[in-house]
Amino acid sequence: MTQSITINLSDRLYEQLRRAAELAHQPVEVIITQSLAHSLPPLLEDIPLAYQPEVYPLLEMSDAELQREMEQNFPADRWAEYEAMLAKKKRATLSTEEQKRLDTLRHEADLVTFRKGYAAVLLKRRGNPIPTLEELERSK
Repeated sequence: MTQSITINLSDRLYEQLRRAAELAHQPVEVIITQSLAHSLPPLLEDIPLAYQPEVYPLLEMSDAELQREMEQNFPADRWAEYEAMLAKKKRATLSTEEQKRLDTLRHEADLVTFRKGYAAVLLKRRGNPIPTLEELERSK
């Protein structure tokens, strides 16, 4: 199913669209649809519901803020605790408190990962180069 909308464009913008459509041998509507598909921010629906409220604010961040977000890491001491608890869970049943702590640590680690990934996607969509893993490691 498709939807129809009416928008007002400046003559200059319409002429750019018309010319792009002419060069691509496509209708103006196709150029508009493709442009919107490439310029809209990625949907939060791609992120689990439990994390969306904490990831959504990234949409309002500047490029510099997103860059700083990409540089965030899960604290080493909590990562060590998380891995230790996962190892313990393989050997034995965790207590209720231990399971709650493991769930909290998993949520925190996942949140850092989702925020970093979403920040990278937003920066890329805004035309910024995304550093490689090697470059990120060197910047530490």
